Amino acid sequence: MSDARDFVDFWITNSVHSDEQMSHRRGREVIQKLADRLEVAAKDQGFTKGQLEAEIGDLFSYIRARVDAQNVSETARLRLDGQ
Repeated sequence: MSDARDFVDFWITNSVHSDEQMSHRRGREVIQKLADRLEVAAKDQGFTKGQLEAEIGDLFSYIRARVDAQNVSETARLRLDGQ
């Protein structure tokens, strides 16, 4: 795993959460803002957008997929808590 991938994983873990915590499903504009923030944070750490995309593909698509996966996990967790 590359340093760029490690950075993305760290940033996602600390900056992107399920929509449950946001009270609604976030739309394209909000996900794009997250992608923009990731790009800025990566630049501050010496990574280019190209390096990130070489590791994870399109930033927007990757973040959308991660949020969607977290939503599935959170829904399952809430169902278990309700039993």
